[in-house]
Amino acid sequence: MPTSTDPPAAGPSPDIGRPTPLVDHDANHPSEDPAAGVAASPSDDPAARRTIGDRANSVAKRVVAVLIAIALLVIAYFILEAFLPRWWAQQIGQRVDGSFSRGIGTGLVLGIVCTFVPLLLFTLAVVNRGRLRNVPAIVFGIAGIIVAIPNLLSLAVVVGRGNGSHAGQRILDVDAPGFRGASLWGAVVGVLFAVLMGYFIWRYRRRGRQLRASREREKEAAALAEPTPEA
Repeated sequence: MPTSTDPPAAGPSPDIGRPTPLVDHDANHPSEDPAAGVAASPSDDPAARRTIGDRANSVAKRVVAVLIAIALLVIAYFILEAFLPRWWAQQIGQRVDGSFSRGIGTGLVLGIVCTFVPLLLFTLAVVNRGRLRNVPAIVFGIAGIIVAIPNLLSLAVVVGRGNGSHAGQRILDVDAPGFRGASLWGAVVGVLFAVLMGYFIWRYRRRGRQLRASREREKEAAALAEPTPEA
């Protein structure tokens, strides 16, 4: 006779004979059309079609904006090409007033200053690149372009092929003799000065790096020479 402490007799498992549930292995796959038996294409999704349309509209707007900017630049170029060389030649002619000596002096001063100073500023922009979020480099670069404008205008008069450039050349020949040749020689002298100044700046920065490296080595040698405290 079994006692109350004996384990109950093992009966038949309640899961025996119950059918095993089927697992849908295609739950994560694209749904299929039961009639055609072909998987649905992602391009049939309305959201995907809207996304493609938005991208196409964005690209079209950018292309139109670029074309408009190019057209405006071309128009501005032709307007400035017809106006600026003539205007600049008139300003130089009024200042020189037909004097050969003043033409040479004005050309030399503008050639030297408007070449040397921009190159120096561009050198400083390169040297200060990466400091203070490039603010000094941007300032030096913009200042260099502004200072170089007189030489750029003289160059537009000399090498230009438009009506404004030809008119400016005739004005300089009559009202500012010697200006163009003196400007060229002044630009050459300005480049030489800029090269020398750049060399001195490079030597100065190199000497500074060498001094800093020497001080670092001296500090390391002094730290190694210090006696270690005894335990």
